[in-house]
This record gives sequence, C-alpha cells and structure tokens, in this order.
Amino acid sequence: MLSSMNLPDGIQRRRTAVDELNMRSIFEENDVICAEVRGFQHDGSLHLQARSQKYGKLERGMLLTVPAYLVKRRKQHFHHLENYGVDLILGCNGFIWVGEHVNSNGENDMMVDQENREGLVNKSEVGQATYEVQEQITPLEIRKHVCRVANSVRLLCALGFSLTVEVIVDTVEASISSNTDIKDILAAEFYVQTAEREVQRRVSLTRRKG
Repeated sequence: MLSSMNLPDGIQRRRTAVDELNMRSIFEENDVICAEVRGFQHDGSLHLQARSQKYGKLERGMLLTVPAYLVKRRKQHFHHLENYGVDLILGCNGFIWVGEHVNSNGENDMMVDQENREGLVNKSEVGQATYEVQEQITPLEIRKHVCRVANSVRLLCALGFSLTVEVIVDTVEASISSNTDIKDILAAEFYVQTAEREVQRRVSLTRRKG
C-alpha cells in the first residue's frame, strides 16, 4: 500500500495520485526490499509496510539464502558492523542481507541535491515527477568486508550453526586474525578451525554452568 511506504524524499506528507503513478520509478520487479510483514491477504499475498528509513530498497550488497531455522527470532535483526562499515540484516524467513552501511536518514542511499528537489516539486505539479538518484560507488575496502561477512555466513550455514550477529562477527574476526583470505574462508582448513572454536566455546559454557 502506498500509504505504508516511506518515499525517497523523506518528507512526511499525504501520498498523491502522482506518487502512485510513479511508484515504478522507486520499486520494480526483482528489486530487493526490506519491509515489515503487516499481514496476509485472503489470496495469499502479503501486506508489507516500510514506515521508517531503515526499511526500503536494498542496494550495494549481497542477498544470501539460508534455512530459516538457523535464524532465531530476536529483538534486533538489524545490525551495523561499525568496524567494517557493513549492514547486516538477519531475516526470520532465511534471507540475509550484507551490504554497505546506509545511514538511517538515507544519506548514503539517495543523494538528491536541492536543485533536483525543486525540479521534483515542479514536475509533480504537472504529473511528471521523477526521483533523481545519484548512484554511488562502494569503496573497494567495503566490498571486501561485505564479501568476508557473506562468506562467514555461508560457512556457518554449511556447518549448521545458528546465525547470530555475535557468531558471525566472531567468525569474521577469526578469519582476519588468522590472515585467511576471503576465498579461503570456505576452504576445508578454516571449516575445521571454526568447528574447533565452537567446540571449545560450548565446553567452556558447560564448565561455567557446572
């Protein structure tokens, strides 16, 4: 529903017929979006809403698919890995997003200068509104971090470990401290190291409880 969407200009206002006609300039088929599931319709479709800036179209990242049972329901599923400049979204449906960090006010996602904003208002008055989006290039270092986090998720998924931000970050840090290349995270040697660390962690937890 259009009334449940946060438009790119970030302005809280009544949605107009022009906005409805121009929704395709914001979302298209095969776009990756993050939204709340508000409910199910009788025909099997979903009612989604994206009322805040943390929801919306996801760009400059990777979408991973894992078995849904590996992602436990928690209070927080949106995580900003500050040390790596990466956003991590753990979806209860088994979809995991790893991408370049986007500020909550959308500065990294949509850079619209004042002239374009004024032009947008003028065009909307005649029913020809378009949203000008300046595409940004993700720095190489951030892309490497995205790939490292994504491979850590793939590794943990293959081992059947529950996916939490703590376990994922621990795996990323272990790969860095051991000077493991991004591609070698999925190699047999690091598989064994990760499994051994998990065994040690569980043994230490058992001793603490005892």
